[in-house]
Amino acid sequence: MLKWILNGATSSFATSASTIFLSEKDHVSFPLSRLSHYIRGSFISHFLPLWALSVVFIAVCGFFLSAHGDSGSPALARQGVSLRRPSFLRQFSLIEGITAFLLLLFVALYVFQIFYQEDFAYYDDEMLTDFSVQGKSFAPPIWPNTGRFFPLADQEFNLLRFVTRSPAGYHSFVAVELIVLLVVLSVLLRRFEFRFRVLILIAVMLAPSFVIPFSGFVYPERNVLFWLAIILLCLQGYSDSKKRVYFVGCLVATQFALYYKETVVVFVVAYAGTRVLLETLTARRVAHRSWREIARDNSLHFAMLALSAIYSVIFLAVMLPNRSFSYITGVPISLGFVLLSYLKINWLFPILLAVLILRFWRFMLLRGQLDPMWDSLAVGALAYASCIVGLKLFSGYYMAPANFVALIYLAHVSLAWHPKPTKLRVAALATVLLFVMVHDAAYSAFRIVERKGTITAKHELAEFLRGYLPTVNSSTVELYLPYSNGFRLMELSAYLKYKGFQLVGQSDTAPVVGARLVVEGRDMFINNQCVNYRAYICIHEGSPKAGALIVVLPDDDASMNDVESICKDSTLLLARKAPGICSRKWFRLLHATSPMFSMSQVPEHWLQLHVFKKPA
Repeated sequence: MLKWILNGATSSFATSASTIFLSEKDHVSFPLSRLSHYIRGSFISHFLPLWALSVVFIAVCGFFLSAHGDSGSPALARQGVSLRRPSFLRQFSLIEGITAFLLLLFVALYVFQIFYQEDFAYYDDEMLTDFSVQGKSFAPPIWPNTGRFFPLADQEFNLLRFVTRSPAGYHSFVAVELIVLLVVLSVLLRRFEFRFRVLILIAVMLAPSFVIPFSGFVYPERNVLFWLAIILLCLQGYSDSKKRVYFVGCLVATQFALYYKETVVVFVVAYAGTRVLLETLTARRVAHRSWREIARDNSLHFAMLALSAIYSVIFLAVMLPNRSFSYITGVPISLGFVLLSYLKINWLFPILLAVLILRFWRFMLLRGQLDPMWDSLAVGALAYASCIVGLKLFSGYYMAPANFVALIYLAHVSLAWHPKPTKLRVAALATVLLFVMVHDAAYSAFRIVERKGTITAKHELAEFLRGYLPTVNSSTVELYLPYSNGFRLMELSAYLKYKGFQLVGQSDTAPVVGARLVVEGRDMFINNQCVNYRAYICIHEGSPKAGALIVVLPDDDASMNDVESICKDSTLLLARKAPGICSRKWFRLLHATSPMFSMSQVPEHWLQLHVFKKPA
């Protein structure tokens, strides 16, 4: 999935919209078109200051609007666990103390794996090494030609560059964000007994859609999860206390989340629209409240809908001149394949869909009760997931916001259905939760092993080249990568440049010291560029030249027969084996969370590194 998406990604300023043909009828439209392009370009280039002003405006409006907000609608009753009140003054029992220790240990190990063997050597990390690490700002991702509009993505690294530019420093920010999110989530779940709260936290952290964004840098879903947790906390706080701080906080958090990922607008509209609809149906059925009272009681949700409408207008205004978006149309997979792939790695949504249908059936036909917040949030999660599937976008982390809400919602519902649980019911729920957690842990482990293995192999390659280049008498050294496409060659070039190697074709003010690297491959490269959105040179060669280094990377689609074939007429200089678990058949079957091999079998050479030298 990643290779198809990124091969079509280009800067919104890289290509012009179309050629304008002038005629007698065009003399009026041409100035208008030019004015439209100017206004659109100015808006894009000044988006961040305008957006920052909008946050201030929203906070001020929310402060005054909250004074006329909910007065406490009796429309929908809260059930089960929501009615419990925690006791923070009582002392922890021994079991709860042990549970707290285990949670802290789990979080510590989780944070450790974030930092373990990390470097800027994974996919999309060139967005950091080419910009933030070099002291340059990364422009807001507004790419009309590909259909992308998520302008807040990676903008935090533009600020972090003033504090740190190391992988550990950037991961420190990710770790802090994780800790804050867990604290917010713990407060959100404060009505649960402590041991249940710990289980929910661990279950959330084990999900692949959670592990992946918090293991890397350039995943906007990480920030969406953070602001979504704030939204949930503020929604719950405002429902309980009607305090202005929660009203304003919810609107500000919504404004942040919307501009981190395009599909968040679907979640917000589905949640707020469902909440208003349910409140209206029940209020008219039970309390016979006026339309003005209903509007006043739902002022927060109408405000969230207004923010979503504004986002949608801006999105359409930016994207409207384009007719084809490679981010969506360039993915050659079927809807059925995407659905089955998500069902393979995500067991929550069949459960969520069944529970939601049952609860709404009871509400509409049997006059059952719904939770005004959580059932509406579940509808939002389902709408978000349906949008991702409908667009045929598949990746192990795309469902992160929906999975996050679904897991917490199902935890609420499971306790709400059984206020006096029997041993059989507890055993059934525990069994389901155990299977889900083990399933998620397995797929998350695959992604972690693949990430660490890929980074470690590229680091070893860089260390090998650091020792090899001084032994070469020529001014250039060819790196021939026969099984790497343009995207992976670009990623490798960016990493080697970050590690201090000089590449042929790179404009560098520093004096040339030692040999330069020439990156070569079998693919045909347009204008000798690895990809059209990064200035890295790749040379097409049908076979390696004499004296060239032949490199088979850990993420190349190569078999061991391919490696043995190279070895016949070349000298092996470096070989790195994959971790032992990678040879297990059952472990390789978990490839659905792989960024490169989610849609195909893992190749034999997976996570191995081989470097050969072609004899002169």
